[in-house]
Amino acid sequence: MERISRDTVALFTELKKELTELDLGENEKLRFTYCEIGQLLTHGFSVSLTTSDNNFLRVKNWNTKFYREGFENGFFNLDRLAINEKKIKLTDSEFLDLQKLINKELNKNKIDGIVLDGLFCQLTVGNKTLEWNMNKEMNKNLSELILLIRKKASVQQRL
Repeated sequence: MERISRDTVALFTELKKELTELDLGENEKLRFTYCEIGQLLTHGFSVSLTTSDNNFLRVKNWNTKFYREGFENGFFNLDRLAINEKKIKLTDSEFLDLQKLINKELNKNKIDGIVLDGLFCQLTVGNKTLEWNMNKEMNKNLSELILLIRKKASVQQRL
């Protein structure tokens, strides 16, 4: 039986899970995963790099157009999130740029204020996970890395 819900928190949780989980091979390890979801559920995608796929980014993109058209009555099918997957080839130079940025100090800036809408962003590198809601929270290194990831994955920044 499929899971149908009106709960947007349940939808957000399932979307985050499906975007960030990867089937890894026996000796394969994750280098990084970046996930971005609009707080108002306007978009969602993730970009990952693994140890066995140095030349490819794995991109998962939530098809929100399909989802809004099929479930406009406010009920969500948590088992059919319409997530498209693709691999994007990296040049040797792009891979080296990513590697350099991943090895730099990636932190969040402390900011004052409240974000009423915005982004849910999560970057996992090794055992370190950072989460933030707006671009101003990223330090320079983190900002450069995320901009490179978004650009290469052809995902336009929504805010």
